[in-house]
Amino acid sequence: MTSRLEAISPFRRALRNVGWLLTGKGVGAVLSIVYLALATRSLGVQGFGTFTLILSTAQAVAALVGFQTWQIVVRFGMAHRENGAAGALSRLIRFCLALDIGGALVGIAIAGAALWLMQAHFAWPGSLAWQAFGFSVILLLSVRSTAVGILRLHDRFAVGAAADSVTSIARFVGALVAVWQGATLTGFLIAWAAAEVLTALGYWISAARIAPLAIGRSREPATVATENPGIWHFAFVTNVNSTLNAASRQFAVVLVGLLTGAAAAGNYRLAYQLSQSLVRLADLFARGVFPEVTRAHAGQRHGELRKLVRQSAKLAMGVGLATCLLVPLLGKSALHLIAGEAYLGAYPVLVLLGLAAGLDIMAVGFEPVLLGTGHAGQALRIRMLSAAVLFALVFLLMPSFGVIGAGAASLLASAVALLALMRSAYALARG
Repeated sequence: MTSRLEAISPFRRALRNVGWLLTGKGVGAVLSIVYLALATRSLGVQGFGTFTLILSTAQAVAALVGFQTWQIVVRFGMAHRENGAAGALSRLIRFCLALDIGGALVGIAIAGAALWLMQAHFAWPGSLAWQAFGFSVILLLSVRSTAVGILRLHDRFAVGAAADSVTSIARFVGALVAVWQGATLTGFLIAWAAAEVLTALGYWISAARIAPLAIGRSREPATVATENPGIWHFAFVTNVNSTLNAASRQFAVVLVGLLTGAAAAGNYRLAYQLSQSLVRLADLFARGVFPEVTRAHAGQRHGELRKLVRQSAKLAMGVGLATCLLVPLLGKSALHLIAGEAYLGAYPVLVLLGLAAGLDIMAVGFEPVLLGTGHAGQALRIRMLSAAVLFALVFLLMPSFGVIGAGAASLLASAVALLALMRSAYALARG
């Protein structure tokens, strides 16, 4: 199997991985437009804004406490798998699962406190606050990052694509049922919660079938830290990095709601959701490239690594540029088609977030290089800088420009991250 993999170039293997991921996300992208349209049109501007605040709060907390354990599994598990160290791999996976569950438990406490404050700020009824908390608990406990890592470690991207598609299919079916039953906010929360549970089950069932021995219990006495030097540092850095990258965007939605109201948060979330549909597709490219960067780095194949960086960068830059051109041209028509005339006020924000999405797409050609070559700390510093720019500009611009200011802040933060990641990745490739 190893010789067959080595016969294919790293870039082609990465594209093959992405192709399988797109199989699931391609279906999801189409269905997400449908269920987003159902939610916006059924709940109305105010109702969708409230739904947005609950969803963004839960997702922000999940990103805050999450450790991106799939990256830990791939980063440290690659050597164990190639060396036939089944016991060490099993202990690594149990360690990652413990991180997932521990983070979820901490997140439940944080979500409870955050939603209690939001209930007071927005004057939510007690029943809605409890529903929001229940949704957050389910989302946080539906851990699957370690299972994702197991599948990617074993190059089972096709299986992962099938499991990942469960989210969009379940949301689509749930949204249809919610509309059929009266299109209440509660119905949509139940649909989204069910989708999280079903997706987690899909991933873990798939991982157990692919690598049952890796998930099983190892009796050999050894510590994960000894077998995987630097794992705690990598876990901490990837946690903070994902927090700054993903949670900061969700926190921006919550801040818009706190400063300007639920309706404005709904408009911002709608524009953000449409722009991020493109970034999510590009993020699949980063997930497909990461194992190949790790494999090339572990094998000391520096020529392959430099070539992979060049090819990945060219593809990401081209797709990102196309996004920057297409979103302003097609954004208004897309808004009208999906959400209706009531949401056309979100178009200026969509343009800004679409441009930011284009820059984020360009960045996915560079960040996996830092993470896969053991320079996660450098990626963290770049994300810290980007997050600082985002929040500073949100507070600076929103009082005068409202939700437009939040969009401009996101665009400038993405530009800072892209320039810094590009510079660092090329420096590493040359070295």
